[in-house]
Amino acid sequence: MLDESRIIRRCQHGQVREMDLLIDRYQVPLYSLCRKLTRNVGDADDLFQDTWAAALRGIRSFACERPFRPWLFAICINRYRDAYRRSRRRNRWLRLFRSSREESEAAAHVRGPEPGPEQERHQEDRLRALHEAIASLDDGHRLPVLLHYDRGLGLSEVAEILDVPEGTIKSRLSAARERIRLRMEARDHG
Repeated sequence: MLDESRIIRRCQHGQVREMDLLIDRYQVPLYSLCRKLTRNVGDADDLFQDTWAAALRGIRSFACERPFRPWLFAICINRYRDAYRRSRRRNRWLRLFRSSREESEAAAHVRGPEPGPEQERHQEDRLRALHEAIASLDDGHRLPVLLHYDRGLGLSEVAEILDVPEGTIKSRLSAARERIRLRMEARDHG
């Protein structure tokens, strides 16, 4: 298997078919990011295609010594900001992270015996409230949460993708966690 920098160098020298190797390697995490950004299959498909098209156009300027994933995710975030952030579809976009089913399956694996129907309903309600709390964040706070906690990127990678200092990312994550906590507490006590 070719290493990433070789594949990229070949793309930079006109062997565009080599881009298929990069697409194969990054299609799942990139599409997942697109879905979580747009919260809509059709828009996610468009963003995914736009991102790869922009990456192909910009591959010649990519510095091979840098990691490819943060560069690709930065393109995706920038395409999202340009095309989708302006649209005011937030009311129909409430889901962000994993689906309730994925969360329930993961919780069941850790928890052991199956919960009763009332406990399942409570967990689903709580998860839905968490999704809504995250979705209610402005992009300045939601994007770091998405990239760091859901995509598993390090603080420096998130900072690079969003083009802000790492300290700003730490601050935004802290503020986002606090806003989510307060919203969840208000829900639980209200």
